[in-house]
Amino acid sequence: MTEVGTIVETETAKIPTRNGSGFEYKYADLSKVLKVVNPALANNGLFVSNSTKVVDGQNILVVSIFHTSGETLPPSEILLPKGSQSNDLYNIGGAITYLRRYLLLAKLNLNAGIKDDDGAVYNKKDNVTPITKNKTVGMPTILDKDTRDHYLKKVGELYLNSTDLYKQLTEAMYVEFSFDKTSGKFSDYIQEPKHVTYIQTWLDAYVND
Repeated sequence: MTEVGTIVETETAKIPTRNGSGFEYKYADLSKVLKVVNPALANNGLFVSNSTKVVDGQNILVVSIFHTSGETLPPSEILLPKGSQSNDLYNIGGAITYLRRYLLLAKLNLNAGIKDDDGAVYNKKDNVTPITKNKTVGMPTILDKDTRDHYLKKVGELYLNSTDLYKQLTEAMYVEFSFDKTSGKFSDYIQEPKHVTYIQTWLDAYVND
């Protein structure tokens, strides 16, 4: 972590909204993340392995980190959403590329790039509550009630509008955060900033608002 340089966010994602205004935000694509991260990993005898598997007919991305000694961290697994493109190859390829970046940064406890300014991308007239993010690596914060309520509402709307997409999101979060399906409702688990960060990132990528 101390050797990884700054991952600069130079790409712009533009997200349309129902009222036609839309918003945009900066991000670093996979190639830029790897260009910065790979040298630091190699210098420390580490490398990342990406693979996929099929479980109950669903595609799962598996990201693992190995050391030259043979030791490895437990793999991270995440469900690949189906996407909205008519060409399934585009859906699969886009999901793999997107989530390879997401899981790599998560496993290394890194944030991609420049200072976060998520609140600025929202149109206040849309009555949207800005997402709460943990700005400092390794220092968890408590999710405020307004943000939690906002994202519970968004998840509820997704359930009403598209049960299939809702199922994909919840299954992905059960895998990502090792939620126990038998110990409570899905909404009970939305308690930390990283949970709503995941929800917003997933919605930005796979849901056209």
